[in-house]
Amino acid sequence: MVLSITIVAAALWSLAIVVLGTYHFTRTRTHRTADAVRALLRPRNTEYEAEIRSRVHPHEHFALTPSSAIFDPSRHDGFIQDARALIASVSPGPQCAGWPRFVKCAEKCTEMFLPSREVDFAAFIQSITFCIIITGFYGVDPGTLSPVDIAFMTNTLNRYSVSTTSRHTPLYPDELHAMRERVCRWVGGERATRALETILPAYESMWRLAAVTLAYANGNQHMHNAFLDFSENPTQKQFRSFKVKNTRPSVEAIINEALRLHPPIQHIARKSRHPLWKRLFYPAQEIADIGAVHRSCVYGTRLDTFDAMRFHPEHEHPVDKQLLAFGHGGLSCVAEKWAPMATALIVAKVMDRVDDVGFVLVGKLFDARMYRNTRIGWDGWVVRKKEKGMVSRGSS
Repeated sequence: MVLSITIVAAALWSLAIVVLGTYHFTRTRTHRTADAVRALLRPRNTEYEAEIRSRVHPHEHFALTPSSAIFDPSRHDGFIQDARALIASVSPGPQCAGWPRFVKCAEKCTEMFLPSREVDFAAFIQSITFCIIITGFYGVDPGTLSPVDIAFMTNTLNRYSVSTTSRHTPLYPDELHAMRERVCRWVGGERATRALETILPAYESMWRLAAVTLAYANGNQHMHNAFLDFSENPTQKQFRSFKVKNTRPSVEAIINEALRLHPPIQHIARKSRHPLWKRLFYPAQEIADIGAVHRSCVYGTRLDTFDAMRFHPEHEHPVDKQLLAFGHGGLSCVAEKWAPMATALIVAKVMDRVDDVGFVLVGKLFDARMYRNTRIGWDGWVVRKKEKGMVSRGSS
């Protein structure tokens, strides 16, 4: 009798462990307030390797190979240092000769992809963005790049980014080989593999931010003028200057509002980190819902409306919190300070050429409530060479 009770008790205990374990590994907690998200993303008192692995876990799709430095905490510091060095080499400021070169790259790359008649808008922005990244970061002459090769790279990266299986499945060997072959030709063999790992996240974030910003500015003369001023004088002061006696937004404010409504990553995940004995009582994964936080009251009113003036310090309801579009804390994106101004430069140079005189951007009315996934939704958007008699700038 005692033996039977013992066996039953052991079976029940084992069943409880299995149930609790399953519950732990399938449970996710989502954080939707600014304070909770900051607390989640702020590095805590855990060993450095565990912290890095926690950050790596949701971003495995940035790893183009299983041996990627993105997966390897021991190589993470070197990867980040290389990325920071590249960014510093083309950052704006009087001490950096790389920024004027980056500006010239933006001009040349934009010119390269202007259509003879008409081109898909998303493909146009993707090609320009990739071209600017590869030429700006690695000193490649834009004239040596083939538009066919650029199209192959962007199409492959796009398919890889949106694939539902890409978080767990690397690129096909022949595709990866073809990408490496092109990058080797452009930047040299020693830097090719790491260059791919750097290019992908920069390209992924910047082309979508540029496209969204252009869509909002299309037909808006005040935003258009702000970017034209920045194109002519691409300095930090011009980037931050509000217009028309502080009644119209700066380029920085416009970019920030696009980032608020359409952060490059809507959700950031972290593996839960608790002592072994506590793990059964906590979720296996915690999610920072960046999209929800950015549309919360800490960012003012009329939260589904594009209003860049909310970033003016004297606005009726000024923004109370820093944006979380690039994460938060010591493990936030290394390009968080550089990418907004660099992307604004792309937008400015496109506007300078797609000026309603030689070329025109045609697309549907852009609604902030509809376009949460900015990789898609660009059907019908085109850049068209303007002919005599064409209608003026605006949405179709």
